[in-house]
Amino acid sequence: MAKQTKAQAALELWETMNKAYEVLKRAHAQKVYAHKLTSPQFSVLEILTEKGSIPLKRISEQMHVTGANITCVIDNLEKENLVKRNPSKEDRRVINAEITPKGKQKFEKLFPEHVKTLQSFTNKLSENELKQLLKLLNKIAS
Repeated sequence: MAKQTKAQAALELWETMNKAYEVLKRAHAQKVYAHKLTSPQFSVLEILTEKGSIPLKRISEQMHVTGANITCVIDNLEKENLVKRNPSKEDRRVINAEITPKGKQKFEKLFPEHVKTLQSFTNKLSENELKQLLKLLNKIAS
């Protein structure tokens, strides 16, 4: 980076990270689409599998999307009986989402394929390179 300025390096980093993200995102979208899901729907199922019943607002915060977007995603998952809405017992203004047995079954079938797809990309890196990349990306993200 002798002649390359910090600004040029930052632009190159942006372009490279964006390209890598788009490649991963496209591969993931194709995999979940084969199971009649969108990427946001998969993400909701993943969050609900991990966290259990949680407010829609928390799902939207975790996914960094609007409440209206989550409402639409939940509506479509509910139509397929993959999630259900439950009013909160503590605060009637709060609506929780919960994964159904059908949703859990679908997610558990798809998740290993998701991991395998991601591994097909990370297998290009040595264990040290992967650890270093994670460390550097976390440093940028913090």
